[in-house]
Amino acid sequence: MRKLLLLCLVTTYCVCSQGFAQNRADDLKKQAQESLEKKEYIKARYLFLQAYNAFSSQKNYEEAVVCGVQASALYHRENYYKEAFELLAGTEQIVASGESQTGKKLPALYYPIIKERMRMYIKMGRTAPAKTQLGLLEETTQEAGNDSLNIDLLYTRAAYFYATGQEKTGNEAVNYLLQENSRQQAAREQARYDELKKQYDESLQTITDKDDSLSSKQYLIVGLCILAIILAAGLIGVAFILLRFIILTRKQKKSIQIANENNELKTQFIRNISAQMEPTLQTLDASQPGVQALHLFADHIQTLSDLENSLTEPYEMQEKNIATFCDEMMDKIRDQVQNDVTLTVNAPKLSIKIAPEPLEHILLHLLKNAAYYTPAEGKIWLDFKKRGAHTHQFIITDTGCGIEEEKRERIFKPFSEIKDLTKGDGLGLPICSLMATKMNGSLTLDSGYTKGARFVLELHI
Repeated sequence: MRKLLLLCLVTTYCVCSQGFAQNRADDLKKQAQESLEKKEYIKARYLFLQAYNAFSSQKNYEEAVVCGVQASALYHRENYYKEAFELLAGTEQIVASGESQTGKKLPALYYPIIKERMRMYIKMGRTAPAKTQLGLLEETTQEAGNDSLNIDLLYTRAAYFYATGQEKTGNEAVNYLLQENSRQQAAREQARYDELKKQYDESLQTITDKDDSLSSKQYLIVGLCILAIILAAGLIGVAFILLRFIILTRKQKKSIQIANENNELKTQFIRNISAQMEPTLQTLDASQPGVQALHLFADHIQTLSDLENSLTEPYEMQEKNIATFCDEMMDKIRDQVQNDVTLTVNAPKLSIKIAPEPLEHILLHLLKNAAYYTPAEGKIWLDFKKRGAHTHQFIITDTGCGIEEEKRERIFKPFSEIKDLTKGDGLGLPICSLMATKMNGSLTLDSGYTKGARFVLELHI
């Protein structure tokens, strides 16, 4: 009797524990989605990772894939590609484990993982691996035999071609997508028509077999005619919706084309203005602050335009001793700091490959800003940290006045505010941010640091 009672208690505990774990995982996913809607991306990423681990432990493979892909998207949104790729690889291992345990193929679960990886390669400008992932998507879709995946694959192929500059092939993909939608819609309507026709024939047969009164036959025929009219009206409505969709797609395509043309014209216009300013500026007194500001503004405009047009062209890499490099950067601003400001470099004697010219430009700009805004007896640090096999960080910290909260979101955006050019044109940080992007990295402001300003330059080498 005692053994039976103990067995019942253990069973009840296991069931309750499993139910609690399921509720916990669902709650984490819900919280993550709410944070994502509020644009709290870091919190959303953390919650999706927690939900991913919870669903994985429950062997809920479908939900684990959803949360894993979401967390990966939030990683590479901030250019943490290494973490994003590792998370996708782990998610694939979970699906493989599910196949092993269930004895069934799960191609539909691999699909979003491969798709997300392809999106990352496109964002990184790596066309060849992106094309490889597109091929894997096609194989996975064929293996799954899922109509919804077939439609999604068509959209994904069109997006890939447009993203990689293959506009003609993208147009062909869109046209094929429209034709496929039309075909499937027609097939569904035909199936509905066949079903209604079958019902109609069965109704007529029933009327013939029972041979009820002539009036009942007439009423039934009238009802079927009304049904046929409704079906015809439905077909007309579907055709109208499809036509409207085609027109809207063409308008959107035209809008995208116009936007791209306008952007190219804007870039060319800015470069022409910069080039035309230079001869005029050469005739003015270069010692005047206003003239110096205009010279610097023209140089910044040209640099910004050149960077925007060459983001996909990599910098030349060289191997440097990072401790020596950082010491040299700090030495270049020693005569610009105020009295008794402490300058500190924390960098190991480690040789790594870097792009020295753009890296020096970014670090010197940040250090000069720190020197300008750090008062007497303040401190400035330049730290180097290795965050992974191919991830490095340069961190510049000062004890100055910091950056006002309302300006933090705009400091990396060019032309975000009108300024007195003699006090700076506001293009220094946007140029540094573009250089960081071109080096496969990112430049961010640490909003959690409140004793001054702290910038983090993260490079993926």
